[in-house]
Amino acid sequence: MNIIFWAVVLFGSCYSFWYAYYLIKDKNKLGAFGMVLVGCLISGLSFMVRLN
Repeated sequence: MNIIFWAVVLFGSCYSFWYAYYLIKDKNKLGAFGMVLVGCLISGLSFMVRLN
């Protein structure tokens, strides 16, 4: 269960950072900032989850 959790967290954060890069190339800096914020929240808040 722990490995699946970390795989989902890593996939979600990497995907949001990749999409932010795509938005920067598309000249949408506000959307890119939002996606970077989402990626940071995914990776940051995952440390608050406690799996038994």
